[in-house]
Amino acid sequence: MSRKALRNLVAFGILLTLTVILLGAWTRLEDAGLGCPDWPGCYGHFTVPQDAEYIAKAEVEYNQKFEAEKAWPEMIHRHFAKAIGLVILIIFIGALVGRRKDPSLPIVLPCILLPLVIFQGLLGMWTVTLKVHPFIVMSHLMGGFTTISLLFLYYLQLRPKIVSLSQVVAKKFKTLALTGLVLVILQIALGGWTASNYAATICTELPVCNNGWTKNVDFKEGFDLWQKGFEFDEFKIHEQEKQQADLNKAQGKPFINYEGGILSSEGKVAIHVTHRFGAYLVLLIIGLLAFLLIREKDSVLLRQFGKALAFVLLLQMALGISNIVFSLPLLVAVAHNGGGVLLLLTMIATNYVVNWQFKLKGNQ
Repeated sequence: MSRKALRNLVAFGILLTLTVILLGAWTRLEDAGLGCPDWPGCYGHFTVPQDAEYIAKAEVEYNQKFEAEKAWPEMIHRHFAKAIGLVILIIFIGALVGRRKDPSLPIVLPCILLPLVIFQGLLGMWTVTLKVHPFIVMSHLMGGFTTISLLFLYYLQLRPKIVSLSQVVAKKFKTLALTGLVLVILQIALGGWTASNYAATICTELPVCNNGWTKNVDFKEGFDLWQKGFEFDEFKIHEQEKQQADLNKAQGKPFINYEGGILSSEGKVAIHVTHRFGAYLVLLIIGLLAFLLIREKDSVLLRQFGKALAFVLLLQMALGISNIVFSLPLLVAVAHNGGGVLLLLTMIATNYVVNWQFKLKGNQ
């Protein structure tokens, strides 16, 4: 496969991965994460019950009522995710074949992407089988962001050299750009932890949290990464969960489910406040970087990067504030996930220009 054809395929993979990330956000926010409680299909058969007649009747009622409203978002998400795996496999094969004709063709990233997307598929399966455990959900989200980041970095590698930028000019921004990238990655992880623990709406005031939040916060509980499940009782669960609990009870199985979150309000406040302070730190550091890039007189490209960073940063902050003010509207919340992707990719491009393009091979 030629370098140009491979680059076009990688560009398609980036768009496809972005679509899957947004679909994943939509699925979580629509509470459809367990719309398909089986893997790899959807709505398979339960195991042999202790009370076959009761189980069969409950299963039919459960499926008919909730299949239409909860299954389709998750199944669409799964099909698009499978398409990413296929595209990355083709990229991997294309890179190996193209390397024979063009020894300068970079192949390290395709070799990383292939096992990564396989592991990402496993995380998707565990998300279902472990009943949307927060750590698995956050890891699955980070896997998606990692996949699109590596695809984007590979796309940059496959391009001709971006710019003849003086290393003296680039050196001025290396440390700040790398620091900003690390902060963005950590903030995305905090956002994933906030979403997976359903803590996005626990604080309804700005700029920090509700009055008296310092007396109602539990960081130890909030950042217990491997939370233990609990058995729901009929007074704490929704109707569909009650039916599922009844099925499990008839089979002598506990019903453990993390949908809706199992943390106390104190734990959720700890997560939300940490994410919000992380946002302020990102605003400070990335804002400073954007300001310095815009003021750079020796590079038109860096000034353009500064303007792009400023725009994406302000957009992401506006979306985050809107989530608080308007109580997490679906479209705004999904857009906030997309804004995180754009900010991450913009920081990767900035670091590529000032840090990595001088070191990475395959840019001839």
